Amino acid sequence: MTGQGTMKNRYKQLISSMVAFLDKHALAVAAVAIYGYYLLTTIDLFHQDHTKRTILSYVLQFDSLIFMWIIAVVVVQLQKFRKTRNDEEERRKAIEEDYKRQRVHLQVLDEITTLLQDNVNNPLAIISVTTHNIRRRFEDDGEIVAWLDRIDASLQRVHTVINDLKAYQTHKIVFGQSATQTGQQPKAGAPSTN
Repeated sequence: MTGQGTMKNRYKQLISSMVAFLDKHALAVAAVAIYGYYLLTTIDLFHQDHTKRTILSYVLQFDSLIFMWIIAVVVVQLQKFRKTRNDEEERRKAIEEDYKRQRVHLQVLDEITTLLQDNVNNPLAIISVTTHNIRRRFEDDGEIVAWLDRIDASLQRVHTVINDLKAYQTHKIVFGQSATQTGQQPKAGAPSTN
């Protein structure tokens, strides 16, 4: 069993190295095959014909060579096209994977921000209602109203920071994703994705 496994591995390695060689040196291999075929078909060791040959007979003798070169060029171009298509497919898959990863990242940040908003905004709402009630009760006391104004300003600032956090993360992901798709670094004004 082990002997068969190593033979299969050697066979696969041989095939893959031959395919890699053919991909890398396709035109040289085609040239050797064409000239080898031409050599085998034009050398006539046993036939001693002393007839005169015209230019047309020489052209007809080389016509297969011309057609074989055309076929070789077409095969090389097809290989280049296939390789380009494969490279584009790999690039497209990488972009799709990056997009999926960014999408999951955005969803997680969305959920965290929503959770944070719920857990912070509810106590902030209670504090805001309480300060409003205290303000109504102690309208005449300027010092208490000043402290309540500070509390309201701080509440508004916390609420704004939480909303800005969600907008910032969305902005960060969108700019980072568009920069990676175009192969550029994120702009100086745009936050990095790290």
